[in-house]
Amino acid sequence: MAVYYWDIETYSPGEKPNPETDKIISIQFQRIDLRTGKPFGELIILKEWESSEKQIVTEFFDRFLADGSNIWDFVPIGIQLNFEWEFIISKSNKYLDKKLVSRDLHYSRPYIDIKSILVLLNNGNFKGASLSNFTDKSQDGKVIKNYYEKRQFDKIENYIINETNAFFVFLQKINKNIGKLLE
Repeated sequence: MAVYYWDIETYSPGEKPNPETDKIISIQFQRIDLRTGKPFGELIILKEWESSEKQIVTEFFDRFLADGSNIWDFVPIGIQLNFEWEFIISKSNKYLDKKLVSRDLHYSRPYIDIKSILVLLNNGNFKGASLSNFTDKSQDGKVIKNYYEKRQFDKIENYIINETNAFFVFLQKINKNIGKLLE
């Protein structure tokens, strides 16, 4: 089964994200060689501002659902994937003839979430356990709301590219050092 880096960006007019009322503004993914942590193929960014939320959710599911089932045929790797799952479940239920629940995506399928590693590196603290604190990623996702409201879509794309690159640098460090745990 193929492994893909997977992330979404969302827009929330409120303070706290809400999958039922907020929208997905981008879905990005890139294939990974898990043995090296290096990407191959291009980074795909599905952009709501170029079509619609419904269109990017539909395109994502058209690419990854296996044989018309409710289960995708790839292994997602990312950070705090529960966030992505809650949004993708909400939007698939809204736009598609797919009634997904958490167990369809995250209890019965393999996935790799490196948030736990970030928490461990952050002395067990969830707050501050982010790529921006452990890589050269210069911003966190809070900038997306402002960029989206100002229609600065090029800045959102640059943020996504920077975040993806930082993720791969971090993943390669993990891969390089994981063998030390066996010593």
